Amino acid sequence: MEHPVRSRQASQDEGSRLLGEPVKISFSERIKPKVSLCLGTTAALSFMVFLFLVPFVVDPAVSRLIARYSPEPGTCALHEHIFAAGLSKCTWSSCREGCTSATTRCHQITVNYSLTPFEEYYQNKMHPKSLKWAGTVVRFLVNTEGCGYPPYVNCTVFALKYGHMEFVDFSIFENINQSETRALYRHYSDSEMPTIKPTNNLQMNTISNNQELQLKGVRQKSDKMGYHVFPCYYSRAYPDRVVAEYNWYHTIKMLVAAVVIPWTLFFVSCAILCYWYCPALKKEFMIGKKKTAANKIDKNSHSVNRRLSEQPFSTDEDDGGY
Repeated sequence: MEHPVRSRQASQDEGSRLLGEPVKISFSERIKPKVSLCLGTTAALSFMVFLFLVPFVVDPAVSRLIARYSPEPGTCALHEHIFAAGLSKCTWSSCREGCTSATTRCHQITVNYSLTPFEEYYQNKMHPKSLKWAGTVVRFLVNTEGCGYPPYVNCTVFALKYGHMEFVDFSIFENINQSETRALYRHYSDSEMPTIKPTNNLQMNTISNNQELQLKGVRQKSDKMGYHVFPCYYSRAYPDRVVAEYNWYHTIKMLVAAVVIPWTLFFVSCAILCYWYCPALKKEFMIGKKKTAANKIDKNSHSVNRRLSEQPFSTDEDDGGY
């Protein structure tokens, strides 16, 4: 039994192709490969940018939020400023320009901090001895990590602003070619001895007798200068953390920008590419779109029928006796 052969008429594109005529391609079809390339590049770059921002923006911002620094600055007084040269001497540093490499020259600044707001201290012209210290001999850092990159972090400006030194000291420090520790400032009360000792779990470098003799020529103007008081931000979660600068709104803004912008670009680019090149996903999307349109039509027809049912039927008498 012979089956009938179904005949199919050639489409317009096939007819044009058979006749050798150029096929007309729409504008959307022409730009689709280029847009796809741009979207793929955007998705890849967004993901790589986010990975790059994790150690430099996301992780420091999360650390600041966990530390719960005070929103307004407290009052700090300089306790000690030590300049150290040598890798073995710089076990910690108040400021480092660069967070990936070890430093061989560092400033180690310790402070005493009070919960009294610095604005209140300044306006009331309070004496430092009247302050109640919430923490003593605490490491003072330029930021949460204690390091950064120029121009945002400048350790020279940091040491001049919060430490006890002058521009002349930098030329002296440049000539130091061996491991050495120099105390630039020490502030002691009458009951304390002028010796370096660890307090509050603070491990400091021990100084030999020869170094103590060298420190005799170093400036120690605690009696002449009094207290060096400045604003600082203390941590409410970690009492042994005090930083020079902190801004809660700036931290939140940087964290949101570093997370939302790359991931938004990544998901939008991937969604468009999946819609274009995944037939199953596109089919499901079109089915859902048709169902939504059908539901809207059903709702509109239902509302029309309900309105018609609510209207009373007219009689011949109401219509004028037809």
